[in-house]
Amino acid sequence: MRGKRLSITILVIALAAGAAWLIHRELSSRQPTVCEICGRGIMRQVEFRIETAHGTIYACCPTCAMHHIINHPGEARKELATDFNSGRLIPARSAYYDMGGDVQYCTRHDPSIQRVPGQGVEMRVYDRCLPVLVAFASKGDAEAYQKQYGGRVVTFDQALQDIRNQ
Repeated sequence: MRGKRLSITILVIALAAGAAWLIHRELSSRQPTVCEICGRGIMRQVEFRIETAHGTIYACCPTCAMHHIINHPGEARKELATDFNSGRLIPARSAYYDMGGDVQYCTRHDPSIQRVPGQGVEMRVYDRCLPVLVAFASKGDAEAYQKQYGGRVVTFDQALQDIRNQ
């Protein structure tokens, strides 16, 4: 009887420890909903991730992430973009991007003109999330998007160079 009680106690402790581990894993693995670079909300269609030696940086868009890559050379070990059509993460360096299209995913809730109390009207002249970059796994998908929304199709290196030259 004593051995049975001990076995049940050990089983209950093991189940409780397992449940606690699963809960901890679920809560700690949730990705942020706010860009860790600029503080804007992350839209899953254009999300970008930068893997570093210290962990993963979640960015609201490829443009914001590329500013970070430029300003922190050598920090990125791997870059992952979100394919706009499938929502899957893809290697950012092999993706194709529509650059400068008409739809602004990160900035659409931030007005370009705003009233500043006591100072009048202020117009946004710089935004780190512009020009808009939308990632695609295939060049054909990027070109189809470009036909609908404008912009131009570029590679990762071309986009990085254009952002560097802004």
